[in-house]
Amino acid sequence: MASIELTETALRADDLDGANALVAEAGWNQNAADWRIFLELGRAFAVKDAGGRLAATAATLPYPSGFGWISMVLVSGPFRRQGIATRLLQRCIGALREAGMVPVLDATPAGREVYRLLGFRDGWAITRWRRSNATQVMKTGVARLLGAGDWPAVLALDAQAFGCDRGPLLERLRTRSMQFACVVEKDGRLRGFLLGREGRVATQLGPIVAEDEAAAAELAGFACARIAGPVLLDALDRHRALAHWLAAQGFVDERPYTRMALGRDELFGDPRRLAAIAGPELG
Repeated sequence: MASIELTETALRADDLDGANALVAEAGWNQNAADWRIFLELGRAFAVKDAGGRLAATAATLPYPSGFGWISMVLVSGPFRRQGIATRLLQRCIGALREAGMVPVLDATPAGREVYRLLGFRDGWAITRWRRSNATQVMKTGVARLLGAGDWPAVLALDAQAFGCDRGPLLERLRTRSMQFACVVEKDGRLRGFLLGREGRVATQLGPIVAEDEAAAAELAGFACARIAGPVLLDALDRHRALAHWLAAQGFVDERPYTRMALGRDELFGDPRRLAAIAGPELG
């Protein structure tokens, strides 16, 4: 069979319909607002065929403390097994290295084996939890809706947990989660917060940053009580009490991820405070 002519280019706003089609084909949860995060805060790459059809994508999201995310590596079925994903991955690695950044990503089990061959090293274990339908959740009323006055403390807590200030990203998530974004405080001090966003097929909760797992569960319970449809939450495996709470509330363990960094054993951030990530595409 003759090879198909393919061209690599930057992903643009007028490509989002095609990008959303790739997400749907893969069964992922991202939507147009997620793609715009990469267009506005990072870089997104595309591969198109001779007719201008979007065949594949990948994206990078730089952060200001010397590391950047790689995600959204998607290849449409007819174009797989041609080395396109590897080519785009290398393109992302090169872009981050040129900027002096350590590439980081959250890998599925299949992807993890590929990334290890490229020099990525294992870090944190993460599990995706899914709640398919609305259920009653345990909550004690400790959490409350996020208020404008909480924002400086939220940014400070997140910077400690994630490893840098990512205010522009969090502001976008706050706008998309005003119905359920929440905080927990004690003695006038913020102990944790939760943000999230609507997705293609489910609401994604995260990040969840909390001083302890009880506070993390309070935040998740408060948010879940305000969301009628399916919910996704990607929690660090080290938080076992949170995992037990999620299972008790009807969440199902869906798939594992491994946070990996290229050529680096130690990850950025503090996993003791980061209860749940913003999502494998955002960190």
